[in-house]
Amino acid sequence: MVIPSDILTQALQPAAREWLDSLDASQDIAVLLPQLPRRTGRDPFGGTRHTSDDHDVDFAPWRSCDVAAAHLFEKLNPTGEQLRDLFAHGDFEERAMVMRTRAVFPADDTTCHLILEAQRTNTQDHMEALILDSDLVARAVDAGLPIDDFNRLILKTAFVDLPFGRMFGSERHASAELSTMVQDLATEREAAGRKVWYDTNRVIGLAPAPGTIARLLGGLEHGDDNHRLAAVEGIVSTGDTELRKYLEARLPREPKPSIRDAIESALQATT
Repeated sequence: MVIPSDILTQALQPAAREWLDSLDASQDIAVLLPQLPRRTGRDPFGGTRHTSDDHDVDFAPWRSCDVAAAHLFEKLNPTGEQLRDLFAHGDFEERAMVMRTRAVFPADDTTCHLILEAQRTNTQDHMEALILDSDLVARAVDAGLPIDDFNRLILKTAFVDLPFGRMFGSERHASAELSTMVQDLATEREAAGRKVWYDTNRVIGLAPAPGTIARLLGGLEHGDDNHRLAAVEGIVSTGDTELRKYLEARLPREPKPSIRDAIESALQATT
C-alpha cells in the first residue's frame, strides 16, 4: 500500500513534498530519516481510516513526519536489515516512525522482528505505534508470526492496558489458549487488587476456555460500566444462545442506557 495521494497532500506542505520528491535511492536513509520531524513537522494532520483489500489503517494518530517517513521508505526501499538497524540505533522519534509506518507495507520477517521488539520495550509509545490502529499484527500472523508470539503480545497489551479493538482483525486469531492466558492474568490482578484489562471479556468470548462462561456472567454484574459492556459483547461473541436468559435477567436491572442498548441489541441478535 502506498500512502494515498490525498493523505500525502493533506499531511505535507509543498516544500516538504518537493524535498521528498528530490531524493533518490543513492542517498543514505539513516541520514535522511532523522531530518523528517524538522522538515515536515510532528503535528497530527487529522487523517482518517483507509481500508483496502490488503490493509486496514487508521491515519488519525499519524503525524506529518510519519507520512513523510512512509513515503521515504517507499521511495528508497530499505532492506529489512536496514530497517532493523534504524530502529535499533534510532532516537525516540526515529523509532516511532519506523514502527508506525510498517502498517502501510506488507507484513514480513522485519514486521515479526519489530513485534518481538514491541513485546520487550518499556516505551509504550513505540509499542502503540506498531500494533495499534491497523491490521498489521493480524497480517503478521498470516505471514508467519508464531501464534505463541501473538498470544504473548496480546498478554502484554492486556498488561499495559491497550485497547484490543484498535488491533484491527486480531480477533480472527483468538484461541482458547489465549483466553486462558488472559483469564489467568485477570485473576492474578484481581487477587492483587489491581485494575483488570477492560477488554478481558471481549477477548475471552471470542474463543471460550474453561472458566470463560463463569467470568462473562460475573462480568454482567460488575460494578464498572466498562466491564459490564465488555461482558455483554463477550457473551454475544460466544454464539451460545443458552446465555440469552442471563442477558434477559440483567436488562431490567441495568442502570446505564448505553449498556441497556447493547443488551437489547444482543437479545435481538440471538433471537
